[in-house]
Amino acid sequence: MKHLLTLLTLSAIIVTGCGGTKQEDAAWCDREEHAETNAVYYWKTVFRLDSAGHEFVDRHGIGRIYLRMFDVSADAYDDSPENRTIPNASVKIDDDMYREIKETAADREYVPVVYITLEALKAMNGREYVLASNIVTRVRNMCEYNGLTNVAELQLDCDWTTSTEESFFNLCKQVRHCIGELELPWKLSSTIRLHQLARQVPPVDRGVLMVYNTGAFNNPDAGNSIIDPDDVSPYLKYLPGYRLHLDVAYPTYSWQLLFRERRFTGLTNGLDLTDTSRFEPKNATQYVALKDIPHNGKIIRKGDIVRAEASRYDDVLEVKRSIEQQLAGRPHSNILYHLDSKNLSNYTHDEIQTLFAVGR
Repeated sequence: MKHLLTLLTLSAIIVTGCGGTKQEDAAWCDREEHAETNAVYYWKTVFRLDSAGHEFVDRHGIGRIYLRMFDVSADAYDDSPENRTIPNASVKIDDDMYREIKETAADREYVPVVYITLEALKAMNGREYVLASNIVTRVRNMCEYNGLTNVAELQLDCDWTTSTEESFFNLCKQVRHCIGELELPWKLSSTIRLHQLARQVPPVDRGVLMVYNTGAFNNPDAGNSIIDPDDVSPYLKYLPGYRLHLDVAYPTYSWQLLFRERRFTGLTNGLDLTDTSRFEPKNATQYVALKDIPHNGKIIRKGDIVRAEASRYDDVLEVKRSIEQQLAGRPHSNILYHLDSKNLSNYTHDEIQTLFAVGR
């Protein structure tokens, strides 16, 4: 298990791999397109596949896996100018996947993904070159340590807003500089949320449009915050003129949201909402707790509301068809979020193939 990565181990090997320089005047957008292929995100802290996961990858010809490597969070205990952020929840790759990665190196591309919290971005405002250096060097070390050789792209995932746009764009420029200075064969991509389509295009080579978490999950009256065609529709007008190569990611997951006195208190999964001794249905998606219920280290109190949400195939397909119309003639790949055999088992083979299909 020596190749399993821990936060402590990798923190020790982070060194300054590139320095900050003046921001380059190169064009923001390298419009080079990459190969179209079926792709998935993997968003767990341990990278392993069960038999159903292996079957899914093989059967659907998954040629690209977007692998979350770690999160970047603000460091509450170190306020020094150079150490205001820390890596968190780093992925661990188990032995079987380590061997499979080496065996399939020529057939499957991996895209390391780094999730950056807004708190971390704000903490490094004005020092984006430090954060960029740490991210690129850490990802390079993780890839080398785990045998991830077929890597042609690094992706930054951040829900930047109007107030943090400049800082995120500076970070992207510095990351591209670091990639070049270390002579890594990587392009840079970023996730693009729906509301960001109305903003300037970030200085990256390509993007992935995230068509999930489209509603307000903390709104107790929301219908389905994972995906709702009515939430997506207002943003589609920006797609034809968006001057960045976009691939598109669609949801295949489900979750349960907890509300107490109409206030969102957290996410959970695995509650048996059909147990009438514990829950009473309020409507098609909401359930009222009839008594205190211990679950996953928490207590669901009597009277709490649980809202069950899922990525309904009909909703995803409706949104996908609208997006395909807007992207007509623009090559792109469709991506599923994320590679979880339990959730994916809710879809038929033909449904999955339809979600992957481009142009329809």
